[in-house]
Amino acid sequence: MATIRRQISIAVSPRTIWAALTTVEGLKSWLADDASVIASTAGRFSVTLEGDDGPVVETGRFHTVRPTSKLEIHFDKVGAGAWKGTSLAFTLAREGEQTVVNVVHSGAAFDDAAVMKDNDDTWRRALISLRDGLEG
Repeated sequence: MATIRRQISIAVSPRTIWAALTTVEGLKSWLADDASVIASTAGRFSVTLEGDDGPVVETGRFHTVRPTSKLEIHFDKVGAGAWKGTSLAFTLAREGEQTVVNVVHSGAAFDDAAVMKDNDDTWRRALISLRDGLEG
């Protein structure tokens, strides 16, 4: 199973980043065109992303929710999106005046080299957007 790993340092508190990961307004500011979030263990997560052929909805359940430190989502095994059946984890760690955000996104869908590259590029751009929006 292939895994995408990305890391970025952002000069804001873990609490600020947590809000960007777990609220509709936060997700819409850096990742999604639309979102629905119930940020609790077994709560639902849904984002609408713009794909090459139009909007794609990615849905799943929160598996781990440790406020300001760890968030893990298991995406549903049905649907048309590339995240179908994948697992996504965010970890946040304070380092001085910055918070380090680690993203680990894994699943069989990423065994396809083109899908892996597209999603790795998506995460690279998304994390830069997150940083620029929060530090702006």
